Amino acid sequence: MPSAHQENNHVNLPEPADLSKLLPVITYPIEELHNERTKTLKQLLNDGHAETAILREPALKFHTHLPHHLGSAYRLGASSKQLHEAYSAEANELLAHDHQLFYRNDNISRENWTEFIQQKPQAVAYVDFFDREVQESSGGWKEVVQRYLYDTKIPLINGLTGGLGHPFIHLAYAYEFQSAAVATEALGLACTELDSFYTDLINAPPDNSKYKTNSLGDIVSAIHRDSRFDGLLHQPGFENTFQLMYSQRDLMLEHWNAWEITDPLQQLEHICDLSVLLAIGTGDAEKQYDFFLAHLMTVAHALRVLWHEFPAERRMTILKEYAMFVMYIYAAQLRRPFDMTSITDFELEGRDWQWVATTALAHEAALDAHFFKVVCAPQAFEGAFGKKQDFYLKAAIKFIVEFNGWTGFGAGTDGFDPSEA
Repeated sequence: MPSAHQENNHVNLPEPADLSKLLPVITYPIEELHNERTKTLKQLLNDGHAETAILREPALKFHTHLPHHLGSAYRLGASSKQLHEAYSAEANELLAHDHQLFYRNDNISRENWTEFIQQKPQAVAYVDFFDREVQESSGGWKEVVQRYLYDTKIPLINGLTGGLGHPFIHLAYAYEFQSAAVATEALGLACTELDSFYTDLINAPPDNSKYKTNSLGDIVSAIHRDSRFDGLLHQPGFENTFQLMYSQRDLMLEHWNAWEITDPLQQLEHICDLSVLLAIGTGDAEKQYDFFLAHLMTVAHALRVLWHEFPAERRMTILKEYAMFVMYIYAAQLRRPFDMTSITDFELEGRDWQWVATTALAHEAALDAHFFKVVCAPQAFEGAFGKKQDFYLKAAIKFIVEFNGWTGFGAGTDGFDPSEA
């Protein structure tokens, strides 16, 4: 198996910015901005909240991407007309609140909300519950989010990588656009998609690591080279993650325990850069881009957006949760080789971020709910960590130029057509 691009098994990434302080992200408060585009975005987010559920077919295994699609399109400069087109494309794939698969009642309360965790038919009821909590809260939606993320009974923050990280992603859009509606949806996703595998690790399993490093990239490289994974999986796909989590628990923990967090901010930067390498450096027009590896970057983007909302004492645990997410997704997708030069050698040819936005909005994949998210993440990282010899810009251009569909689904899921993902 080809090895990752490395020197002495060390994965090459751009030189770190070594920031002592990270500036908060720019937000777009939809309640305060009154231009036409923002009013359209606000109306569509509220319409989606009122009319569509957070989970969808098949069998409630997939999630709404409505706020992600609208928010990333808005960020790129989409017109009101384009926002309406994005809404229609995504809403047509979603289920109504009154769909027979959902319960809708007021039975969920502060006293019993933990009793329905991971029950997908309760998705609509959970959002209803959190909507009521916001209405009754003197501290507003942010107070409600903080209360339930860090609840002592079941701290939801410890399982937000469940559901392919969509609870983290959804929550980031809530903060970026200051939307109570998106925030309660994020809490609903946190409840239905809670990753119990990671929550079980909170109590510090025995350290079975054979090496130590503060580079998550080096751990991914070690997984890439670890022959114990050879022949374990035969085709990519999300279903592989369950085998890795439970049948190969000790093997996964051996690598996970190797990661030492010595500087959370610098390691946030590292995981953002690594996510670009794994999401974009592993794909091209011939072999396409892996749908699940793309989520490593969009979740890293969410962590960057939310960084200042996380209590300092929680950041290390959140990074460790993300690390496990990276490891099992990377292994599940059959450990694609990755090489930074596939990005750094890409020629700009005079193209800049304005070209990125204009070309993305006119792209044939503009109605793909994930396309804009992948385009936006590198630009957000550049805003946080600097240009890095145009590493982020080159990654975004490479993706736009080469993208011709997603791969990585394997056998897929019953009823799931990857071409409509």
